[in-house]
Amino acid sequence: MSRNVVFVYRGYHFLCGAEKERPGQFRPVVVRQLGFPSEKQVPLMNDADLCRTEAEALRHAEQQAIHWADSRTELHEV
Repeated sequence: MSRNVVFVYRGYHFLCGAEKERPGQFRPVVVRQLGFPSEKQVPLMNDADLCRTEAEALRHAEQQAIHWADSRTELHEV
């Protein structure tokens, strides 16, 4: 990943990043961190769509992390 951003949501810790595919195309990447400080890292399913900017890819990665956490939380709240 070219740049990583630590993102915490609902108690889950993620590394969100943007991998540069080619000029003007970035792939959002999300990795879940288990333990502190990151004893284990688990890659999550990544968006197949490419983004035009690194910032846009980072936003998409954060949205993927939110969706992943919400889907796990909803299972436990039922």
